[in-house]
Amino acid sequence: MKQLINFIAEMGCVESKLVATIKYRRVEKDLDKKVAEALKERTKSKKKTFRSVNSITMGLPRFKEGLRNIRDVFDQYDEDSNGTIDNEELRNCLNKLQVQMSEEEIDNIHRYCDIDNRKGIQFPEFVVFLCLMYLLFGSDVTYRVSEFESARLNYVFDELIDAFLFFDKDGNGKMKRKDVTQRMNEATHQERTPSHITSQLFKEMDLNKNGHVNLKEFLLSIIRWAGVETDDDEARNETSP
Repeated sequence: MKQLINFIAEMGCVESKLVATIKYRRVEKDLDKKVAEALKERTKSKKKTFRSVNSITMGLPRFKEGLRNIRDVFDQYDEDSNGTIDNEELRNCLNKLQVQMSEEEIDNIHRYCDIDNRKGIQFPEFVVFLCLMYLLFGSDVTYRVSEFESARLNYVFDELIDAFLFFDKDGNGKMKRKDVTQRMNEATHQERTPSHITSQLFKEMDLNKNGHVNLKEFLLSIIRWAGVETDDDEARNETSP
């Protein structure tokens, strides 16, 4: 009887996790759809910022400087200074940004941005969160973060989003491996980039290994390539006893 009870309990846990997984996938799909719609609207109203992969590569120092500005914003909302913005701190942030969301929507955006499932949002994930808020709700979001820094924040978010749109040739919010390959080899005066390099580049961006890269995954990749987190870690090590 005890074994039967344990088996039923285990099956209940499995079923609960399965339901949660299905719900999360539906939430992620819905948010990806909203982001894709916002990106499509953006392409209609804005001139292209980048015309080659080289122009994006050369922009990495600008991305890095802009991301450092966002670090100050992250520290402001990381109220207990533990390197993570939890659900309550995220709610305080959204109140400051005056973004109207239900409790369920807040939970959903928290889970969507919590890429590594560490029950909180670290700095790279906060960049994703703030960029999505800017894309979905407009420039008022960054103004409410800091009216003095809003222009600089808007600038870096504009460039990051436009870099993604450069690769997203179909304009559907999903970058495919063929998109990366084509873009990497569009400059006819340069040697063709070996396929194993473009494949590796795409694999690094495709964090959930589903065959396409959304804006969230692209932003996390840019942050890693810009080396912002590496610099922060080194700075902390130098100041630690």
